[in-house]
Amino acid sequence: MGDFRVEVNATGGHGCQRELKDGATVTPCGSPGCPDCIAREFVKKLRDSGQSVKDALLIHWPNSDPVIVDNLLTGKRHGNF
Repeated sequence: MGDFRVEVNATGGHGCQRELKDGATVTPCGSPGCPDCIAREFVKKLRDSGQSVKDALLIHWPNSDPVIVDNLLTGKRHGNF
């Protein structure tokens, strides 16, 4: 057993729950093409398979100001669109 890291930098369509503000809990919209939901499902599958996930962040527009971050473990959003 050992540590591993998965990093994905992508460009594409917008995900869900853009209206939610800082501190809100982001819930999946369920759309099969939603990149946010795909990322959440990936993290869920890792955890369900017995992996210990230390952190999982979805960072929206990482090179912009402000940066909006969704914690994929807690569901909490940091920042506002």
